[in-house]
Amino acid sequence: MAEFSPEKRILIAFALSFLVLVLWARYAQKKFPPPPPAVTAPSEKVKPAAPPPLATKLPMPTQKVGSEEREIAVETDVARVVLSTRGAVVKSWTLKHYKDARGAPLDLVHAAAQQLGYPLSLVLSDAQALADTLNQALFVASTPELTVQAPVELSFEYSYKDIATSKRLRFLNNYVVELETQVLAAGQAIPHGVAWRGGFGDASLPTTWADTQVVWRTPNEIVRRPARKISATETASGIAYAGLEDRYFAAIFLPPTTTFRLTARPAQWTPEGAEKPQTVINVSVESPPGDASRHLRLFIGPKALDVLEHIQPPTSMRPLNELVDFGWFALIAKPLFLAMRWIYNHWIPNYGWAIVLLTVIINMGLFPLKWKSMLSAWKMQKIAPQLRAIQEKYKKYKFNDPRKQEMQKELMALYRQHGVNPLGGCFPLLLQVPFFYAFYKVLVVSIEMRHAPWFGWIQDLSARDPYYILPIVMTATMYISTRMTPMTTTDPAQQKLMRLMPLMFGVIFLTVSAGLVLYWFVSNLVGIGQQWWINRQQQARALAEKAASKRKKKRET
Repeated sequence: MAEFSPEKRILIAFALSFLVLVLWARYAQKKFPPPPPAVTAPSEKVKPAAPPPLATKLPMPTQKVGSEEREIAVETDVARVVLSTRGAVVKSWTLKHYKDARGAPLDLVHAAAQQLGYPLSLVLSDAQALADTLNQALFVASTPELTVQAPVELSFEYSYKDIATSKRLRFLNNYVVELETQVLAAGQAIPHGVAWRGGFGDASLPTTWADTQVVWRTPNEIVRRPARKISATETASGIAYAGLEDRYFAAIFLPPTTTFRLTARPAQWTPEGAEKPQTVINVSVESPPGDASRHLRLFIGPKALDVLEHIQPPTSMRPLNELVDFGWFALIAKPLFLAMRWIYNHWIPNYGWAIVLLTVIINMGLFPLKWKSMLSAWKMQKIAPQLRAIQEKYKKYKFNDPRKQEMQKELMALYRQHGVNPLGGCFPLLLQVPFFYAFYKVLVVSIEMRHAPWFGWIQDLSARDPYYILPIVMTATMYISTRMTPMTTTDPAQQKLMRLMPLMFGVIFLTVSAGLVLYWFVSNLVGIGQQWWINRQQQARALAEKAASKRKKKRET
């Protein structure tokens, strides 16, 4: 049976709760995300055609073989990258400004790489044995230093008999690295690929593997494939960029043209102390047959909008800011995020209080919709006895009985007589759903929430409340709000379910990120204040109507 994350369970619970609210009006709405585009999966039994050799035969370089493995650390302003001369691969890619769950500097290279291969390994579709040899060969580095400071260019070369390979890496003081590779066989330059192997992301979190997914950009759209759904080799051609991502970080290959191909292969790895193996995805970007060029840029870093937009502007043909997935209601979610960040940068340098302030602003902005919903609910309550009488009159008939149509006619006549719109209480609530989902996406995908403290015991808004205090008080405020709000349904069973809804939400919110619980809690507090004011206005209106009715009767008598 499929397992859902706490955030997904919240969305499901919210959708079901909303459905309960509108059942009485026989109104239902279903939405399904569009299916992902088809991805070709070539059979492993059929070998791709060998690339034609280039016409020009290149001179073989002098034989170069390293004597021992060396590790070279590259220090940039944002990362520390450790490269090995064995295979000229990456053994560690540590981000300096981010910590893992244990408080240590975040290394995006997993321990699985020791068994499955390291990032920047070579891939040769028609000569895997040669690729394996090159990935274990001892390269000669261009520097004798053990630590170098960016900006810097490093080269690694290996040549033995009729095989020669080189890798050149140019490190700048940002999250982008330029990579140029070449493989010669008997003087012929042959197409090859570069892979990120051994897993990716924050390995200190228990959900890391489930959150990791393959992502690529076609000329038309961005495509994502969760690692757990890749059971066989998958390929995609004509990519603008491709790589791996988790919730907050990404390793993206940026080829110079869209003629490159992505290949994603699952691999099994059992962590130390684990009982079951985990699926790790190896991703490679390869040049097409007949194209021996290999010049790539790599982005390895956080999925922060300002960082991504600096590397690839939103106006470009392949904007990287799409890596921050705001979901279906991105037109609402992104402005919400920008507003929250503006509040943080200009008013309150604390994302917890920024959430509180923005939640208050949103709820005040939606207040006219709530007021309209309450007016409709009061009218429905006023004619509730007449509604029940009509329903009792026709309850003996089956649903498909033609006489049931008479019940609908009587109900509609009653609505018209009292000026009641049966859906009046539903549409304002429906309009609030995009804001709820948009805020949920902002709090879940924004890296600014990661390890961001609020105050006291809440030191990470992206993690659950360690003492469950926020979920408990959120449940209490939701119950109070429910008791203060007039019921729009006359069905006792539905009314009972509505009373139990806060408890159901409370159980779901126990394991949800503290930022999302904080949003819901503050929404409840504001809602209680609004409902108190609305109820006072309604009481005053009811007293005025009662007094007017008495005066009218007195005049008539």
